[in-house]
Amino acid sequence: MKRAILLTWDVEEYDAPSDFGAAPLPDGGLARGIEVWRQWLQTSSRWKAPGTVFVTARLAEAAPDLLQQTQARGHEIASHAWSHGKDADFGLETSRRRISEIAGGEVVGFRSPRLRSVSLSEVATAGYRYDASSNPGIVPGRYCRLSQKRKPHQASGIWEVPASVLPLVRFPLFWASFHLLPLPLYLAACRMLLAWDGVLTLYFHPWELSDLPEKEIPLWIRRRNRQRRIERMDILIRMLGQLGEFRTIARYLRIENR
Repeated sequence: MKRAILLTWDVEEYDAPSDFGAAPLPDGGLARGIEVWRQWLQTSSRWKAPGTVFVTARLAEAAPDLLQQTQARGHEIASHAWSHGKDADFGLETSRRRISEIAGGEVVGFRSPRLRSVSLSEVATAGYRYDASSNPGIVPGRYCRLSQKRKPHQASGIWEVPASVLPLVRFPLFWASFHLLPLPLYLAACRMLLAWDGVLTLYFHPWELSDLPEKEIPLWIRRRNRQRRIERMDILIRMLGQLGEFRTIARYLRIENR
């Protein structure tokens, strides 16, 4: 079987700067989140890399046209909870139903904002078929999840699809690693993991490819200008496409969206 690359994007209100100490935007980042989403659709139009887009119901309601454009590109639409607020209720069932209504099809996947802990049984009860909220490594200042399984598996009547981490050392290959590591080293790690597991699950955010004027955002993210960050993503997607096949999570799990 051809190696699978599960490229995923978290589309949300633009509240990333507040995670680093900036003052929250008056509307919680809704308007800026829509602008970033629109820019990402333009930037990603040249990529032949269908993936899974986890979107908040609040953002989907505010920009249904962007949701439909995203779906028309061949991306799977999944839930990223009702909103991206730090302490907001996930709204597991309500977000799934609302996003399904806007998308005009079943939503089968969930990822919690900031990968907050979530009960798999509650996710299953809310009507989802899989959860992608696990990053089974160590992220300083956020969490330590070394006991969690590293590969896609079934538990509590649902699939769990963790973000990719290297075996043994459990080094995460999530979005921050992409910006921190030299690109050849990041690609080498992706190549090794694909060879070991046959599947690679990466997650990013459209805001990473936008202008980042806020001084509170760490230098390791904004040290490259927007164009350079986009170029790096172009290279990553092109190189990954030579190593495997881009698939949505639902397709990889052979879950049919009805």
